[in-house]
Amino acid sequence: MEDKIMNLLHMTRKAGKLKSGFDACERSCFANNAKLLIYASDLAEKRKNHILNLANANNVKIVEYGSKSLYGKEFRIRDIGIICIEDANFAKGILRSIG
Repeated sequence: MEDKIMNLLHMTRKAGKLKSGFDACERSCFANNAKLLIYASDLAEKRKNHILNLANANNVKIVEYGSKSLYGKEFRIRDIGIICIEDANFAKGILRSIG
């Protein structure tokens, strides 16, 4: 299951529809581009509360999945705790896979 979700995230990134990091996801929400926010289970509580409020205020679906080190390893960048999907079809596929 994890491989399928990671494959979808990689395809989303290649399509240019994945934003990573708090600031990029926040901008995407404010621009009404975000369709899904995914935050890591080990995200700091203060960041988690802020991103939950942001998602609720902008009617963006949000889900907890994975860890910061998992995303950091997969995308070969520093550990990231929040990623944002800007495509409705990719978002639906990921939500279906996460269950």
